[in-house]
Amino acid sequence: MATHFLRLSTKVDATGKSEILIRFTHGQIDQRAKTNIFIQSDYLDSEIQQIIIPNFRILSNEKKQLKEYLTTQSDKLNALISIIHSTFNDADKKDIAADWLKTTIDKHNFPEKYAPKEETPQIVTLFQFIEKFIKEAPERKDKVTGRQFTKNIIVQYKATYKRLKEFAATDNKSDFDFTEVDVSFYDMFVTYLQSLNLTLNSVGKHIKVLKTMLIAAAKQGYNANIYYKDFHVFTEEIDNIYLNENELQKIKDADFSKTLYLDRVRDWFLLLAWTGCRFSDLEKITKADIKNGFISFRQQKTNNKVTIPLHPVVVEILEKYGYNLPAVITNQKFNDYIKEVCRIAEINSPETTTRTEGGKLITSTFEKWEHVTSHTGRRSFCTNMYKRGVQSLTIMSISGHKTEKSFLKYIKVKQEEHAELMKKAWDKMYK
Repeated sequence: MATHFLRLSTKVDATGKSEILIRFTHGQIDQRAKTNIFIQSDYLDSEIQQIIIPNFRILSNEKKQLKEYLTTQSDKLNALISIIHSTFNDADKKDIAADWLKTTIDKHNFPEKYAPKEETPQIVTLFQFIEKFIKEAPERKDKVTGRQFTKNIIVQYKATYKRLKEFAATDNKSDFDFTEVDVSFYDMFVTYLQSLNLTLNSVGKHIKVLKTMLIAAAKQGYNANIYYKDFHVFTEEIDNIYLNENELQKIKDADFSKTLYLDRVRDWFLLLAWTGCRFSDLEKITKADIKNGFISFRQQKTNNKVTIPLHPVVVEILEKYGYNLPAVITNQKFNDYIKEVCRIAEINSPETTTRTEGGKLITSTFEKWEHVTSHTGRRSFCTNMYKRGVQSLTIMSISGHKTEKSFLKYIKVKQEEHAELMKKAWDKMYK
């Protein structure tokens, strides 16, 4: 007949409890195991092999808690013993392994460890992998900053996936095998993107994201196709605008007292234009980060630490709000509102840009306010300081640019302005 014996471990934890140990015997079977059930030593009766639950006459809070705890532990113990005996009775005695008792208790205490695992479907197609890639994106970290990916990056992943699915639908396909993602696939996808009249840089972004996904698939062993290495990422220098100091002054002088939301947008933009910050760093311009006329913080995008001297316009705006700027709105709303600000401030000089759209070179003319965005502020800072004769390395240290190549893309100085800068330099040299 199967028999069990209970005793307490000699080890006592910090709360004064010891673990109940069990010995199970039947013929030549003699096994011992821990139960993962703990009680104080006074409450295990070795003669009746049960947990004693005292019948207190007066129940203080402490005694009530003790009684409830012992009752719970007793119920756990009785259930465990019942499981052990019933499992043993149902088992073929020839199959009783040396760790049978430990395994039986562990299965009872931690059933989730023994639950059948769902089989992960083998990812064999491009879209199946992309869905996995996007799902896991929030947990991955940027290689440069060590931070988790921003929402904007994940939005770009989803946008490229959307374009790929639309592209597949044009050929009545719902997915692609990795073997199909070759140079011919690339050419047709580029042609499809151009048919949407996307700019060359927008086409390039989608190709860049696609290559990122294909590289990840190759590293994870899903993609043995290496044609993606020949996928060219298009880039094109754009005739972006900047606002000169006179135009910034016009914005500063404009009256928005009757439209407070435009008043705030105007102030935010001037902060960008006189600090060189990105829009994502606006919320960091606070009194806590200001010391001795400088503001220091780590940039959100690059994690670079920058120190920026406070321009008089910046000081004026900060004092206007008591160094407690209003909560920043979304970048999209800001870009809509700043155009209205600049239109009212009469930033309306005619401008001409040339860029590739839909695979064709397109030249367009517009009033300057129509193309102002939050990034125009940062671009204006870099260009205006460059025109003032501030050395590139000094401006870069404030803007946070790491390379002169990336910095020079921000400098929007026309040939005539370069000639004027040279003339001023010569005037100083040959006085």
